[in-house]
Amino acid sequence: MDTETLVKRTLEEHFNLQVEKIPESDKRTPDFFVFDGINEYLIEVKEKEANPELGEAREEAFSRGEIFEISEALATKSVLQNVVRDGRRQIKAHVTDDSTFRVVWVHCTGLAYDATLEQIITGLYGSETVVDFSSDEAFAGTCYYFGFSQFFKYRDSIDAVMVTGRKGEATICVNNHSPRYESFKASVLVQSMPVGVRDPIYEEKEGCAFIVEGEVDRNKPNEVLSYLKEKYKTDKLNVMKMRHMEVHMAVPHREM
Repeated sequence: MDTETLVKRTLEEHFNLQVEKIPESDKRTPDFFVFDGINEYLIEVKEKEANPELGEAREEAFSRGEIFEISEALATKSVLQNVVRDGRRQIKAHVTDDSTFRVVWVHCTGLAYDATLEQIITGLYGSETVVDFSSDEAFAGTCYYFGFSQFFKYRDSIDAVMVTGRKGEATICVNNHSPRYESFKASVLVQSMPVGVRDPIYEEKEGCAFIVEGEVDRNKPNEVLSYLKEKYKTDKLNVMKMRHMEVHMAVPHREM
């Protein structure tokens, strides 16, 4: 099943939405016009395969009888940011009503696709993992807007990005900087997902995340840390650079 068909079926069967395919033309257009009975959505679907060279490298390792290891930093990449940016452009060119929700849907495939999924989310929120070493019970988790974020940059033109994986994973990343933030949170698309919603404002209120909201130079991580230490009243805060790790091995097949 191709990605567009998968997304259309998911919207219709899981979310019970009315989905209309937007005809392709010589102009840039999103893929779907969606209606939930009250709200309208424009959705552009993108597919991003993880580095295809990983598959070739794995087969070479297997042919030599070796274990194949993957180690990927979970920092964002420009090529992934370009996927979101391109989807946003296609939606923006088709918007005629300010109340219309704008959603980019990125489906991740290939080896280590779940690393790609996390790298996309990192770029959306400019997030880092931070750890407070002041006590064993202190905070350790996501800090949103630690660095430059696509959601802030595109706050008027993207309400959310749905990131899905080839094994059925789904995360809807809500843009809390959007002028439609409150109404989008109340939409069928969000309310139909009991899990898998990323919302920095809600997570901070629940004590599950930190947020950088002030005028801080994101080019200077130490200044951002100083801001966080002051905001959250701690002096032992550090950034932990996270990585995605996988180990693959070939198991010989024996005839019975």
